[in-house]
Amino acid sequence: MSQEQDHSPENHDADTGDTPGGASSGVRLDPRLMGPVRWLRKWRGPILVVEGLLLLTLGAAWLARNEIADNLIESQLDSLGLPARYEIVSIGPAEQVIRNLSIGDPKRPDLTVKELRIATRLSWGLPGIGRITVIKPRLFGSYRGGKVSFGSLDKVLFSGKAGPFTMPDLDLGLVDGRALLDSDHGRIGVKLAGEGALRGGFAGEIAALSPGIEVDGCKAGRTTLYGKLTTSAAKPRFVGPVRMDGLACPARALQLAKAGVQLDLTLDEALDGGEGSLGITAGRGRYGAQKIAGLSGKGRVTYRKKSLNATYRITAQGLETPQARLATLVFDGRARSTGGIARFDVEGDLTGRGVALGDTLDRAILSAQNSAAGTLGEPIAAQVRGALAREMRGSTLDANLIVRNSQEGLSLVVTRGSLRGGSGASLLALSRLQALFGKGAPHVTGNFATGGQRLPQVWGRMETADNGRLTMQVAMPDYRAGSAVIGVPRLSLVQDRDGALGFTGQVLLSGALPGGSTRNMLLPLDGRWGADGNLAVWRACSNVSFDALSFASLTIDKRRLTLCPSRGGAIVQGAPENLTIAAGVTSLDLSGRLGETPIRIASGPIGFAMGAAGDLKDGGVLKAGAIRVALGPEQTASHFTISRLDARLGKDVAGTFDEADIALAAVPLDMKQAAGTWRYAGGVLQIDGGRFTLVDRQPVARFQPLVARDATLRLEGNRITAQALLREPTTDREIVRATIAHDLSSAAGHADLAVNGITFDERLQADTLSGMLLGVVSGLKGQVHGTGRIDWNTRAVTSHGRFATEGVDFAAALGPVRGLSGEVVFTDLLGMVTAPAQKVHIASVNPGIEVTDGTLSYEVKPGYYLQINGAQWPFMEGTLNLDPAHMQIGAAETRYYTLRVTGLNAATFVQHLELENISATGTFDGEMPLIFDENGGRIENGFLRSRMPGGNVSYNGALTYKDLSAMGNFAFAALRSVNYKDMEIGLAGSLSGEIVTRISFDGLSQGQNASRNFITKQIAKLPIRFIVNLKAPFFSLFGSMRSLYDPAFVADPRMLGLLDAEGKRRESAPDATVIPPALPSTAIQPPVSEKKP
Repeated sequence: MSQEQDHSPENHDADTGDTPGGASSGVRLDPRLMGPVRWLRKWRGPILVVEGLLLLTLGAAWLARNEIADNLIESQLDSLGLPARYEIVSIGPAEQVIRNLSIGDPKRPDLTVKELRIATRLSWGLPGIGRITVIKPRLFGSYRGGKVSFGSLDKVLFSGKAGPFTMPDLDLGLVDGRALLDSDHGRIGVKLAGEGALRGGFAGEIAALSPGIEVDGCKAGRTTLYGKLTTSAAKPRFVGPVRMDGLACPARALQLAKAGVQLDLTLDEALDGGEGSLGITAGRGRYGAQKIAGLSGKGRVTYRKKSLNATYRITAQGLETPQARLATLVFDGRARSTGGIARFDVEGDLTGRGVALGDTLDRAILSAQNSAAGTLGEPIAAQVRGALAREMRGSTLDANLIVRNSQEGLSLVVTRGSLRGGSGASLLALSRLQALFGKGAPHVTGNFATGGQRLPQVWGRMETADNGRLTMQVAMPDYRAGSAVIGVPRLSLVQDRDGALGFTGQVLLSGALPGGSTRNMLLPLDGRWGADGNLAVWRACSNVSFDALSFASLTIDKRRLTLCPSRGGAIVQGAPENLTIAAGVTSLDLSGRLGETPIRIASGPIGFAMGAAGDLKDGGVLKAGAIRVALGPEQTASHFTISRLDARLGKDVAGTFDEADIALAAVPLDMKQAAGTWRYAGGVLQIDGGRFTLVDRQPVARFQPLVARDATLRLEGNRITAQALLREPTTDREIVRATIAHDLSSAAGHADLAVNGITFDERLQADTLSGMLLGVVSGLKGQVHGTGRIDWNTRAVTSHGRFATEGVDFAAALGPVRGLSGEVVFTDLLGMVTAPAQKVHIASVNPGIEVTDGTLSYEVKPGYYLQINGAQWPFMEGTLNLDPAHMQIGAAETRYYTLRVTGLNAATFVQHLELENISATGTFDGEMPLIFDENGGRIENGFLRSRMPGGNVSYNGALTYKDLSAMGNFAFAALRSVNYKDMEIGLAGSLSGEIVTRISFDGLSQGQNASRNFITKQIAKLPIRFIVNLKAPFFSLFGSMRSLYDPAFVADPRMLGLLDAEGKRRESAPDATVIPPALPSTAIQPPVSEKKP
């Protein structure tokens, strides 16, 4: 170790001679002194020897003082285990100087001292340590993992020796002392300078600086400490400010602008306690949604024996929270703690001025108001919001708070608290309120009351029973806002020792509900909020009553409903973040009015469930069965029956329904087996994919059932619109498209019907659509189109329509009809009533002889009464008329028709029958009465009668029977041309069997082409009547006439059963009557009687 030592010793002369002047000069000594003198004289020699040796020893030590000091310092450092380097500058009786002291690693020392001066101080004649002057010390340390370290100095500084700290009895001078602490959170630099006795009289200045400190995600800006450091009575004192440029904690949403604390702290001698005062200032800050414009305060604090006592007054300016805003908030009180902060009490008075509603609370009330639009909650929330806004202007807050932390937990006590509005009214009053926050739910006791002008008046009392259970009674008189009323007649809450909370009570509601309203609805409350946080409400069946309940135009009379939970559960249950709601009713039996119309609703079981997890996380479900609705007076009610209804409830409501039957009293058509999907969103009910069967309600159905697929219905407000395409189920052909509109408020509506074209063929016949047309027409071919409309209101149902065809063919009672065309106008479409004098054109009808280009006039009257006004056809240069007739459509009755012939030209008739070898003249009139009953159709007393002066019948062909006898040839020649004055043809018999035709000729004479001779001339003088009887099927009758002269129209005897296959005569006639195929027969309707053999 290099040393600088001063080897120039100071020379000290010892005066060892006698006292100048000597004693022999005559001075007399007191004899009493002679003894000691003699003793001194005796030991003078030894004493002189000892003194000499001592002086020699001290001189030697002085000469070797640097080496001795070096040895002492080195041994002391070695005993402490400190690696050090230093230079001894000087060791003198007044001062010792050491320079360049370095402790620790030479490359990274823990402590360096530029120069260390130790002055010597004499006390009681003995040397001691005087002032120690430390020049430019530099201390380096670290703070890692919660531990402070100064490297090699730790073994000295943190030796762990027991006993309280004692301030060293040193006089210290510190010149430009500095320290640097490097930590996980940032670097801190310290500068200290001063001088004086550490136990009293030290005066200096200290400064500390950190460019930035980061702790647990929070970062402080430039932070400084500066002040005066003094000691008195071994107690250090610091006076000065601590300033911070800002604080930011992004993870905690905490921000603070510049802040400062003015400190005046005095520590106890052992540095284990102290006391002082402080003053706080801070700028803007925020914590989450909480904001503050500024903070100031002052206080005094004492901390000894791990106990803290403090008094304070803190003022916050511009405080904003989501719930409230305050211009100023002052907290003036005191705080105490023992055992560190394990137990502490904070008590003070809280005073606020300029209290106003916070934006979040105001928005929450506004949001509740908007969310409750159209319900009783809207006017109530609006009135509360307006009243709070008025009262909060100029309002004040005054409360006394006590906050305690103990082994039982954290507690808050409000001995008194009040919020007074600008009018002076008490908006909120608290008294003896205490909340204990420990394990489980918080324990709360105390009293509260709310009030204010146009604000709800709520009273509550909380108390603890002997068994430790907390009970609270709450009541709120009816609070009115316009027609909306909400009241809490009673509400009891009981909190068990484990924090579980039970409650029972009632809520009374009047006013608007979503889509309707209620009056005096009494809703019971019964539930429990467990210590585990789970909620259970309505664990047993509960009765909900009301004086009136309405939705849209539906008003339900006074009733009581019983809602039940699922077995072993509660209607509302689960944790708040995972609540489920499940309720059901065994049945419904309600009555009321829909608009002005009476309504009755009944059902089987109905269940409802919703929740926040699983299949219910997006909403709820509802299931109902056996729903029955009767709408209207009991005698004329419309009925709705739904076997099954499912719904999914969320933001929108949607579901399915099956097996629904709808019977509207005003419309004599029923919808059966209806099914589809439905959705309710935005106040609109929409049904899509509707399927149903439309049937006629009449005992004798006018229409066969029709089916619909993909029908739609929309209910918006009070208006219903619907569309459906009805099809014939066996052929799936489109029949009619219906577009419906109905107003629930007026009970008026209409249905537009469009028939774009019904095609009739072998697959689709008239009786396929209406059984009433069975037997009226058959074999229908063609197309029908048209439109119709049905209107209804509370007074009546009316309908009309217009349908047309360009030509249809069918088989009617009078024979095959071809090309019927025209338009029919219904004045009562549902009742099938037409306008008078409807006309259609008939291209042809063949009652045996085809007639063409006719017209038919008719009218369908109420009760399905068909009135035929008549029909007319041009007929053989005359006319064929159908006389007026009537029939009851769909009824089993005897029907009468009369065909009337006027001006029939015989020549035209013969030509029409293609009787090529026969010619005839004459004009005929007649009639053909037709009767149809259960036995079929027949002609009774039909006739054709010639007009005067008669006519002629001639055969112009050759005789075809070659084996005719001579007499036969004579007769044929004589009668091949006959003049008659009167001819009458009588017709009678079954249209489906044989017609007996009786032809009589009167006033006969030979015609121009007849063979005349003597005999014929004589015979001509006689009155002769020819009577010819024909018996043949009606539609083969005129073929029989042609067979008289044309072999092609003579039936083969083998076909008639007269001869066998070999041409031999049969012994007996066959059983069956075979009709010759001269003219094909077209059956009008099936025979109703058995065939005759």
